[in-house]
Amino acid sequence: MNFDIGEVLTHAWQITWRNKVLWAINVLPFLITFLFFPVWFYFLFTTDFNANRILRFMEDPVFVAMGVVFYLVIITISLLLQVVSRASVTLGAFRAATDDQSLAFISLLKDGFKYFWRVLGVFALINAALIVLFLVFFACMILFSAVTMGLGALCFQPLFLLLIPLSVLVMTFLEQAESAIIADELGVMDAVRRAYELIRANLGKYVLITIVIYLGTSLLTSLVFFPVMIPMFFFMLRNMDANMGFSSMMHMEAIFGIVIFPIMALVQGFTLTYLKSAMMVTYLRLTRLSGMAQPAMEAATT
Repeated sequence: MNFDIGEVLTHAWQITWRNKVLWAINVLPFLITFLFFPVWFYFLFTTDFNANRILRFMEDPVFVAMGVVFYLVIITISLLLQVVSRASVTLGAFRAATDDQSLAFISLLKDGFKYFWRVLGVFALINAALIVLFLVFFACMILFSAVTMGLGALCFQPLFLLLIPLSVLVMTFLEQAESAIIADELGVMDAVRRAYELIRANLGKYVLITIVIYLGTSLLTSLVFFPVMIPMFFFMLRNMDANMGFSSMMHMEAIFGIVIFPIMALVQGFTLTYLKSAMMVTYLRLTRLSGMAQPAMEAATT
């Protein structure tokens, strides 16, 4: 099959640019961060905010318990929103790639809930496997280092370079499994199996497109944030030399945060939309136009 990576990237760009509603859906998990802003601003600008006060709060078991509960609630809500957004954006990318139909925010969220549990299952399964892989790697490194009196750790250093591309490839595997759920109505295990068979049969193509997409989005993110962070860095450095107080420094960080967080949300919405669109187009190209026999699987009923 003639797999044209340029055509895939171009089609993904068209989907991303024409359907900015997908940007907004991708930003949903990120918006949970903004819930901290009112509380953060209250402590910063209406109270005597200083480092000693923070330490006193951290010594209060009631405050620590409330902080842990609040943190767990925020993490849970963020995870749920992430699953909903992943399902809805993948569905939107599929509809845009196949029918070129107009996408609506509420409609996508509503229809995305149909795939919530399957996407959550794939997300949890693959991420759990990745965590286990990292734990086994570090356990072997620690054990080998202990046996060799620390010298074994040096042998593991080159392997750290392989963890980054491995992690990226695993994320690509996750995207293809989610695409299988949406495009072919598969269940969790069938989607994982389909993604595995597809990547195994087209490993070179996936490595190439993964490198292009992830390096490209990372470069774009750096180009956007580097100019924004330079003024903040020099301002903070200058005021540290001027012995600016802790409270004043936190005030300035909060003000910079008002500017930076919306930019971060916009960039994240765009890059994630482009990534998921490219992964969906790749999945469709390799399963619909390849002429290859795909694993026979029954569609999920839930």
